[in-house]
Formats: sequence, C-alpha cells, structure tokens
Amino acid sequence: MKAFTFNMPAKIYFGAGVSKDLSELARRFNADKVMLVTDRVIGNTKGFAAIAEGLEKNGIQAIVYDDTSPEPPVEAVDRAADVMRTGGCQMAVAVGGGSAIDSAKAMCMLCTNEGSVRDYLFGGSRTIENRPLPLVCVPTTAGSGSEVTASSVISDPERGIKLSVTHEWLIPLAAVIDPVLHMDMPPVITASTGMDALTHAIEAYVSKNAEPLSDALALAAIRLIGQNIRTATYRPDCLEARSAMALASLMAAAAFVNGGLGAVHGISQAMGGIAHVSHGIGNALLLPFVCEANLPGNMERYAQIAPLLGERTEELSLHQAARCCVDAIHRMIKELGLPAALHEVKVTREMFPDIAKGGMEYRLMPLNPVPLSEKEILDILEKAY
Repeated sequence: MKAFTFNMPAKIYFGAGVSKDLSELARRFNADKVMLVTDRVIGNTKGFAAIAEGLEKNGIQAIVYDDTSPEPPVEAVDRAADVMRTGGCQMAVAVGGGSAIDSAKAMCMLCTNEGSVRDYLFGGSRTIENRPLPLVCVPTTAGSGSEVTASSVISDPERGIKLSVTHEWLIPLAAVIDPVLHMDMPPVITASTGMDALTHAIEAYVSKNAEPLSDALALAAIRLIGQNIRTATYRPDCLEARSAMALASLMAAAAFVNGGLGAVHGISQAMGGIAHVSHGIGNALLLPFVCEANLPGNMERYAQIAPLLGERTEELSLHQAARCCVDAIHRMIKELGLPAALHEVKVTREMFPDIAKGGMEYRLMPLNPVPLSEKEILDILEKAY
C-alpha cells in the first residue's frame, strides 16, 4: 500500500438547524464583530436572517456584506476586503455557494496581507505571509466543497481568465453544513452543483494522486449522488435527499483536497474565464467527454464507478463496464435537464484554442489519468460542442 498524508483541518458541524447559532464559534475565535459575507439572493432568505439573529441575540455584532457576485472578479474582492478591514471585523462567516465562500477566503487573507488579490493568484508576485482572519463557512449549495478546501477561485477580467489563490491557511476553520439551507435552491442550481460534486469525486478517484482515504470518500460520494441527485432536484423539499447531497459534496471535497483533480477542472476553469460558463455547468458539460478520453488510463476504476451510478455491469467486459460510466453521466445530465453541448451555453469554436491553452496550464493537469496534449483537449471540446 502506498504511503500518503491526509489533510482535513476544518472542523465539521453537520445537521438540520446547526447554523442557527454560530455565536459559540465566534467566541472560540475571539471575535465579537463578525462580517457575514453573502449575495443579495441568499441575504434575503429566512435562513440567512436566522444566522444573523442568532449572532446578534448572543452578543456578537454582525455586519452584512451582500455584494458578492458569481465567479468573483479581482476588483470586487479587493473592494470587499477594504470594507471588512475598515469595518474592524475580526472574523467572517460566509453564507452561500462557492463564489461567496471564495470571496470570503480572499477577503480574510487580504485583511492580514498587503496588496490586491491579483498579486496572490497562481503565478503572481506575492505569497501569503500572515494567517488570514478566521473564517467559518455555511454553504447553501451542495457542490463546490469550498468550505473545506485551500483554494479561492477568482476571475481576472483584464486577462479573461480564472485562477486560484491556494494556501493551506485559506482552509476555513469550521464548516457548518445545514441541509435546511439547501431547500431553497432552484432545480438548475441543485443539479449543476450536484454535478460539480460528482466531478470532484470522480476526478479524485481516478487521479494519479489517489490514496486509500480519498478513495473511500470519493466512492461514498459517488454512490450518494447517484442515489439522490434526481430526488433533490425534482423534490426540493425532501430533507433526506438534501442531507445526502450535502454530505456527498463534503465527502467529494475532502477526497479531491487529498486526491487531486484533473482535466475536467482544468478545461472548465479556462472555459469559465473565457466564456463565462458557470463552474457547475462547465464541469457537467465536460465530464462525460473527459471520462471517455481518460478510460484507457484507469479503466478498472471507471468500471467500478458505473454501478454506483445505477448501471448493471455484472455480465460485461471491463471495457464495456467502463463505458457504462460515460453512458450513465450522459443519461444523468439529460434527466436533470442540464445543457448537454457547449454551443448551448454560447461557447464558440473560436474560443477553443484559448480554452485548450488555459487547460494545459492548470496546475493539477499532471494528475489526470491520461496525459493530454493541447490537440487532445481541442478534440474533447469538439466532441462536447
């Protein structure tokens, strides 16, 4: 058995209603003034109001910052950090999806480190020297896993790219997973974020860096998603399905933090910066086509995934069983009503060269089970078109 190191420094609080009183966490981190980081949609929900009220009634001052945006751009994150810094907040609580959480990670970092977030993006001129302010994350989607990861994905509109700030100090100190907050998610967000979580789990499981604990978490996540994503999408008030998807997202994130990711994320991140396709939709569009290209690199593992997604593979050859994984993903995308081709989300063939180039520069691309050339990425994009 290979030697490995498993990282999971965030403390996890899981269960219906656990987000209502976060005052004890604030006191644990010596904070009596907290910035609640969210967007205007989540900021108007009853769940968010309950979080704010729970802090205030227990003597913790809560300052609301609700101006985060999808795929957070550099300038917006810098402005938000200024608001947090000048407001004298000692801690942040991020309530929302991956974009709100990524914004809060960068905000907490910039409160203790000089410069713009652009300086800290991959390949930038600065490195994180001081620990960020404490961050507690309350995800309202089941997909990004950002509440337990060490990266903050930021858009740089000037260069038309998305890059990440990555450092172990960016891992939130606590993740509060309350499935009740997920019940207001519209079907398309439930489905697309769920496909994001499935992508995390599959890429971690077939990664060249996979190890026993990440394998166990990835397989458990894949099974839970296969069993629950349709119910969560079409019966949004089913707390059991919401809880299963929330747990699957958490497991998938823990798996990829340790096992790594691959070509789906590399290409999707580049595509998001160029074509402004949301991360979950981008992953869903690319996942079956990248899996197909990757089959020769880890056929046994793709064959093991197929039955977890509902496929019958008992009488099939290894190659046939592995192909069933690809077929199952295509079927899932169709049944969830998600876009099935790149042209449906306004990706054009003229964008392909820049997307392929950006995908090749993705820092985790070497972990993909099959080494891909720029031409092979172009072939994947053409098939997905």
